[in-house]
Amino acid sequence: MRKQTKLVAALSATALLAIGASAVSFAAGWNNTTGNWQYLDNDGNPIADEWRKSGDYWFYLGSDGNMVTNEVVQKNEDFYYVNQDGAMVTNQWVAFDAVSDDSNADHRWMYFGADGKAYRDRKDGITISDIKTINGKKYVFDQEGYMLYGWLQKDSSTLQPTDDAWSTANYYYGGYDDGSAQHGWVQLNVNVNGEDTTAWFYLDDNGKITKNTKKNINGMTYYFRQDGRMIEDYSNAGKVQVASDNVFLPAKAVTSSSTVYVNGDGGARKNQWIWAVPSEEYLEKDYENDRASWWWADGSGKLAKNTIKKIKGKVYAFDENGRMISGLQVSATANNGRKDFSDDAGNDNSYQDLTGEQFANLSLTGYDIFFFSDDYAKDGSRKTGYQNVGFDDDAYQMYFNNNGKAAKDYVKKIKKYAQNGIVLKANNDDSNYAVVPVSGASGAATETIAPVNSKAVLYYGDPDFNISSYNLVLINTAGTVQKKKFNLKDSNDIYYVTNNDGVVIYASAKKLYTSNAGDHTTAVTVGGTTYYVE
Repeated sequence: MRKQTKLVAALSATALLAIGASAVSFAAGWNNTTGNWQYLDNDGNPIADEWRKSGDYWFYLGSDGNMVTNEVVQKNEDFYYVNQDGAMVTNQWVAFDAVSDDSNADHRWMYFGADGKAYRDRKDGITISDIKTINGKKYVFDQEGYMLYGWLQKDSSTLQPTDDAWSTANYYYGGYDDGSAQHGWVQLNVNVNGEDTTAWFYLDDNGKITKNTKKNINGMTYYFRQDGRMIEDYSNAGKVQVASDNVFLPAKAVTSSSTVYVNGDGGARKNQWIWAVPSEEYLEKDYENDRASWWWADGSGKLAKNTIKKIKGKVYAFDENGRMISGLQVSATANNGRKDFSDDAGNDNSYQDLTGEQFANLSLTGYDIFFFSDDYAKDGSRKTGYQNVGFDDDAYQMYFNNNGKAAKDYVKKIKKYAQNGIVLKANNDDSNYAVVPVSGASGAATETIAPVNSKAVLYYGDPDFNISSYNLVLINTAGTVQKKKFNLKDSNDIYYVTNNDGVVIYASAKKLYTSNAGDHTTAVTVGGTTYYVE
């Protein structure tokens, strides 16, 4: 078999034949009396389809007995190339015009080894033994000896020219003028669903593509799809079932129970905070709004999701997608403050979109309230003790116990009442003193607030301010309970008397006097004692 070449390149030159330029005898050996070089046998007949050597070079005599030049020669199962001088080429690359429609190149390369034989595949498919090392680089060849390149299948030693060849390829071997095995990180153009894009691939030293696995590379963990593309931004931490296959896929918030953040560079982040806008595939709305969030990746790279985490001595909470949450949050008491947090007050409002009074009067039976710093960019940790929390109308003082739960009813530690965490106090506009209705026997305060007509704070003059019908505990502008007070006058000149529990037993614009004299001669009984008023 012979292949005529346009000879794009032959990478060495051959010495001229040292066989005599004008030999005319018919002795056995080289002869050119016909105008073509031939090799005669002892009978003077030209030999055909054989190799003969002259000096350091081998030459091939064709079927007509003439020396072949500038052609690929097939001898038995092997291919050779003889140059323009007819000498066998060794240890050289030679380029030929491309004749196949399966190539996007105008030429194809062959390599001829030290014995002159073209490197080629002896069977259809690529194995380790088929990979040839030339000048420190690795190459593979087809059955005709042409160098293969681009996306290649392990079970086929042919070019794969289709747009989607990359998705099922096992190897990548560069372009048609290089063709060496690519290794390490390689960014390549691919066509995905009819659209051109770029993707990162990781290849071993033989050009084999890393697929459908996670791999530690230079101390970082990377995740790869079934087609070999490195997963960017968010990955499932483990394989998920798609049809009959278990595969690694980019994570989607609605379906991914365990997620790894791998950033744009593909490396999984571990034991660290991440400030990032989620990918469109993971959380489309956040992506469209360019909304960045804080995320925490644990030692395995998994994002904390729907849980709390103690990090450097502070407690943080994360929603079901892995975003750190902030502000006022509620969680069912059965969760013990560990999961399923929500700030949804309904009608697209958060709890802090309400007024302080609206929030204080919410019925949240069966739920606990927590506050995570709303300085989202800098903090976000769970808060305890006194906290000033912003609502739609103003900032309100709230109190949170050591376990983070909002205080309710009477708080012994601070000697104040709180409703849904808001410390109840007089507002100084209506008066510098107010009362808190509480449950219990007449005149005896308990720790439980008992709102009257949904009001947890009342002021003198309110129709529900009735000390004969309700236990009303007196508080000041700081929320402190006023115990054992006598003739305590507020900013509206109303006088109060309270018992040992702070329950109001007298409230009137008339001051109490202990003696019947002058203009205070009307007797009244307060707490079992007789006093006099005007």
